[in-house]
Amino acid sequence: MLVPFGVSLVVFTFLLVMAKVIELTELVLTRGVGLGVVGRLLGYGLPYFLVFTIPMATLLGVLLGLLRLSADNEILAMRAAGIRLSVLLRPVGILSGTSAVVCFVLAMWVMPWGNHMFEVQIYQILKGHAALAIRERVFVDSIPGMVIYVNRVEPGGRLGGVFIVDERQPGRRYSVVARKGRIIQGKNRVLIRLYEGTITAVDKALKTARAVEFGTYDIAVKLAQSPGRPPGKRHEKEMYASELLAAMAKAGPGTRRYYLLQMELLKKFTVPLGCLVMGLLGIPLGVQLRGGRWGGVILALGVFMAYYLMLSAAWSFGEDGSYPPIIGMWVPDIVLGAIGWWLLRRTLREQGLPLSGVVERLAEVVGRRK
Repeated sequence: MLVPFGVSLVVFTFLLVMAKVIELTELVLTRGVGLGVVGRLLGYGLPYFLVFTIPMATLLGVLLGLLRLSADNEILAMRAAGIRLSVLLRPVGILSGTSAVVCFVLAMWVMPWGNHMFEVQIYQILKGHAALAIRERVFVDSIPGMVIYVNRVEPGGRLGGVFIVDERQPGRRYSVVARKGRIIQGKNRVLIRLYEGTITAVDKALKTARAVEFGTYDIAVKLAQSPGRPPGKRHEKEMYASELLAAMAKAGPGTRRYYLLQMELLKKFTVPLGCLVMGLLGIPLGVQLRGGRWGGVILALGVFMAYYLMLSAAWSFGEDGSYPPIIGMWVPDIVLGAIGWWLLRRTLREQGLPLSGVVERLAEVVGRRK
């Protein structure tokens, strides 16, 4: 079971990391961030990915490992020798139990630290590389309500040929054209100082316009308008269990903030428990399924989809309190755990699995196409 577990863990984590790399590409292209910083950001986000990929890898590891035993007729040999299938509970329990402990440690301590360090690093990038957000001959719209175009960027934050559209003030649109400018980095804001230009103000209905020439004109951009946050402020995903409990007491029951904090706290327990549930499901499915490797993959993907759809539904309904989070967050583990226990009992009694023929036929079709 260890080989398919390890391969599945690497593949699933790699896919999530690649999706995050696409998001972080903007930092490289628009802010001049080095690959080393991007690597640190991915490292900080890795615990968050692992919390969700470890349960997936556990099911595939157990399922494909037992399918291999079935394909080699080892399960048949065990039954012929009078060995009870319950002996499989021990190795599966060791793998799924170890996965659950690792996942629990990650969710309780490592993931909040990683999420917090990720946000701190993003804030430092936005604070220290604000001037690098402006690129030569590129329309930059990363600042809400503004579009900036610069013909030439020189060392020291000096700009040449600047065009800015400012729509931050409701009902007004300002177009600014300047011969030159410079970037001034402040403590809580970035100042774009322009020289020798013209401001054209147009009303919302586009019926009136005014033009004003200037010698010097400053445009202030607050860092708070960027997605980063100062290191002292924490999102619920960055909080440890004790911090979540304290924040829940402060928010008070019945508020949306309270429900979000409660769901984040419960997730630290329900997702690691999912490793045990996946191991429990893997035993009957792996022993009785005859669809081979592709049958196992198809079945595992179906189980993943069902588990995370239930988890997402519980999160969505729990945000406004329409469904109590303390119940909803446990539903995926309870439902799939009950199904796994029922299937395990049927397997130990040597009874067939429902719908196994459908899965086997799908596996045959996929296998032929591969």
